[in-house]
Amino acid sequence: MEISLSVALVTRNRPDSLDRTLASLARQSVQPFETLVSDDSDSEAMRRVNQEIAQSYGCGYLQGPQKGLYANRNFVAKHCAGTHFRTMDDDHEFPDHHIAACLRAIKRDEQAIWTIGEYYPTEKERPLPPPIPGQLHPRGFSYVPHDMSQYCGISCGASIYPRAVVKRNILNLELYKFGILYLEYGARLLKAGFRVKHLPDTYVIHHYDENNRSVSSIEITDSARIFSMLMLSFVHQPSARNKLLTLRQIASEIFRRHYSIALVVRVSEQFKNEVKKLRTPVDEHVQASTKGNFAKEPS
Repeated sequence: MEISLSVALVTRNRPDSLDRTLASLARQSVQPFETLVSDDSDSEAMRRVNQEIAQSYGCGYLQGPQKGLYANRNFVAKHCAGTHFRTMDDDHEFPDHHIAACLRAIKRDEQAIWTIGEYYPTEKERPLPPPIPGQLHPRGFSYVPHDMSQYCGISCGASIYPRAVVKRNILNLELYKFGILYLEYGARLLKAGFRVKHLPDTYVIHHYDENNRSVSSIEITDSARIFSMLMLSFVHQPSARNKLLTLRQIASEIFRRHYSIALVVRVSEQFKNEVKKLRTPVDEHVQASTKGNFAKEPS
């Protein structure tokens, strides 16, 4: 198969940051097959600015669905024409030969999902291999497992996917606009039979700015965390231990008044409804064909 890599870049209300990302991409020694910018900005004026920036770098421009980060990721992924697509955010920069390293990884394993670590601009020393993106723990945080054979970490804006995930309609859940749903996605992909691997040959420089986030909501963040924990421990990697860890963590957060009982009840209902949607005949076939392909339980 001839490899063609699409870049699926999402942006919202950050034209200066978008310009920096696309300028860094344009300096790469090897260019992707295509770059699509999907813009979820909330004003027509901002969208016009972003469209001009994207087109000045020869990128395709799409107006996003305005339904949150994960809906936008799914939207742009469906428009990619490459055999593979590389998720990208509007606050990233890249070291020399980054795209070349991505293409080499795909050629090593065309069916794998490759996830890329990050550094911050303040970290002057950037040795290889970079940090490994974490995977979801039943208690709701991300961690790097000792056994990488069943690894399912996802770097939300810096992972490479084969187009098969779109063809099989295994995409990000869109229940919440942002939060740690990308970690739930990794566990779901592993269960569906995909190999998830860390790419040790390159990294991204993440210009994260707490004060320049497009959206922020503690309620959405907490909801996404509770939902992802329930999905991991009761659907993707069900075991008595995982269920106990998740329920104990949720109870602890209620006791400390970090979560309200009303929030947990509401998310639990959303979880039940989502499980019903996922339990289609196709999903049952996948479950049967990948039985036993669960990550080892974390301690």
